[in-house]
Amino acid sequence: MRLHLQIPPDPRYARTVRDALLGFASLHGIARDDLDAVVFAIGEALANAIEHARSRRDLEIVASIEDDHILASVIDFGCGLPATPVEAQPLPNLFAERGRGIPIMQRCSDFFSVESRPGAGTVVTLGRYRRDRASPGSQETSAAS
Repeated sequence: MRLHLQIPPDPRYARTVRDALLGFASLHGIARDDLDAVVFAIGEALANAIEHARSRRDLEIVASIEDDHILASVIDFGCGLPATPVEAQPLPNLFAERGRGIPIMQRCSDFFSVESRPGAGTVVTLGRYRRDRASPGSQETSAAS
């Protein structure tokens, strides 16, 4: 199950993406907690792409649902980032006006990556295991408790 969107790099289209993700995931039975976390994180990735890509090319948003997880990517074709790894980042000072995007995406995701090449764009991919699809072993453990 896959969703593929293309939108102009304009904040006015963020709602379109959010609504499409909500509809797609709801149709496929994703639990609301998982859905809210992924949609929030993708919103941050989308905001970063719109602000920092410095490109007029459409952004691509791709989402897929598997038995045990939901995966989503925001792809821009902009200026890219320096070739430095994105590590776990703390939230900035309470009064800081910037710097929350990556820490928020990391906290809303079970897996997170940023792939970028200067001059060629950036792909932010994040995913979350489905909490409503516990493994059989974990169900037996909780039943025995």
